[in-house]
Amino acid sequence: MKFKAMVLVLMLGCAAFCLAEVPQAAPVKAPAAAQTVAPQTAEVVTSAAAQEEARPEPKREWTGMLMPILIIVVMIFIFSRSNKKQQQKRQEMLDRIVKGSRVLLNSGVYGKVAEVREKEFLVEIADNVKVLVVKNGVASVEDGENKSGDAR
Repeated sequence: MKFKAMVLVLMLGCAAFCLAEVPQAAPVKAPAAAQTVAPQTAEVVTSAAAQEEARPEPKREWTGMLMPILIIVVMIFIFSRSNKKQQQKRQEMLDRIVKGSRVLLNSGVYGKVAEVREKEFLVEIADNVKVLVVKNGVASVEDGENKSGDAR
C-alpha cells in the first residue's frame, strides 16, 4: 500500500508542476546611449552592438519538461524493480514444488503433484485422474499442512 501511495504522490506532483505557469521574461530594450538621431532623416539609428544586447535570449522550453521526465524515469525504475521482485518470488515458488506438493491451479482446481517435468507438472486432481499442467498454470502452492491428499 505504501508503494501505491508513493506513486500517487509522485503523479500529483508531476501534474502540479506541469500545470504551474512559468513567468515570462520581459523583453530587453536597447540602451538609450546607443541610439542616435540622424540629422537629415530624424530616424533613430541603433548600433549593431546595441541590437545584439537588445535581442532577448531564446527560451529553453526543454528545461520546463526536465522535472516531469525525471519523475517518469523514477516511476519506471520503481515499477520495474517491483515487477522483478514479484517474478523472482513466483519463480522461487515454482522451483520448490516437488512430488507430493498440494497446488492450486489457475483454474481453481486443487491437486497433488504426481510428477515434476522440465516445463510441466503431472497433477492428480482426483483418484486416478491426472492432468498435465504447464508450470505457469500453477497459482499457488500450499504449505505442508495438507500433503496427505485429503480433500477439503
